[in-house]
Amino acid sequence: MDRKPTIKTVAARAGVAVSTVSRYFNGHYVSEPVRKRLAAIISDLGYTRSATARNLSLGLKGCFGVAVDSIDDPWFTQLLIGMEEELSGRDTSLTLASLQLRGLYDPSIVLKWIRDQRVDGLILAKLQKRDEALVDAALHARLPVVMVVPYSDRREAQTLYCDDHAAGVTVARHLWELGHRQIAFAGGPRDSRDTRERLRGLTDGFKSQGVRISSRNVSFCESFEAGAGVQWAREFFKLKPAVTAIVTGNDALALGIMGVAQQRGIRIPQELSIVGFDDIPAGALVWPGLTTMAQPMREMGRAACRGLFEGIDSPGTSRTIIYPMRLVVRDSSGPAPVKAA
Repeated sequence: MDRKPTIKTVAARAGVAVSTVSRYFNGHYVSEPVRKRLAAIISDLGYTRSATARNLSLGLKGCFGVAVDSIDDPWFTQLLIGMEEELSGRDTSLTLASLQLRGLYDPSIVLKWIRDQRVDGLILAKLQKRDEALVDAALHARLPVVMVVPYSDRREAQTLYCDDHAAGVTVARHLWELGHRQIAFAGGPRDSRDTRERLRGLTDGFKSQGVRISSRNVSFCESFEAGAGVQWAREFFKLKPAVTAIVTGNDALALGIMGVAQQRGIRIPQELSIVGFDDIPAGALVWPGLTTMAQPMREMGRAACRGLFEGIDSPGTSRTIIYPMRLVVRDSSGPAPVKAA
């Protein structure tokens, strides 16, 4: 029975040092004739390099850490799919942590990753102010960090945002063209950058048309989860507000609010239009389908992984990438009721 070829077998057949073969695999300089010879020999032998051996030679663990408040988040699920797509052809895996497991904030698992050097880089999704210690610890350990839609950016780390202000302006234009003038906004937590920027864009968009959103109709939920939308809607609809459209901080809140509205017999969109943000898959499955501003969540997941590889190759890499959002019109938004218009 033939023995499995090793890197030493490849080097001997090519007449080069093992270190030359290692440089070839790691993407470092090898002369073109030698490169061609190695490629032919590797193909002929059917040699495949162990991912473990490669990572050890580079001083890597072959693993990225990913942390978010809760991995049970449809927005995060889409982000995660993008990460998996990017890593599918690489020798790197993912390890996940929920920072708010069982309702209690606990960053100890992530801090242990950093302290014990268990990961090669760290992706922090929806970073909040309370998570600053994680960024500080990772940067102190010279660990590459990518932050995805954090509450604020850090010059020392790579940051991925969406243009939430422009998205808010787009929603305002969409509703204006449908005849809506009485608008309510139900955002996520008040200190969320996404909430602030989406509200600012919505306000600016209507202001440019001479319409002011009443402060009485602007409020914030405790979280971005559907349950928070349900709780908000139960209180809001008790007041019988004279609004024709509700814009929410994200799709999960919108779905929660839609459910309460339908339970109360409010017809969507004939009596009330609802617009969300993110374009999570569930928004296309309910009836009426949810009009929303789509984030390129999968692409952001892929970009987050690429950012960590860049940080490994070029320590200290720091930049901010801002992605546009796209209006997806479904059946939850329609012309304002005639009497309101």
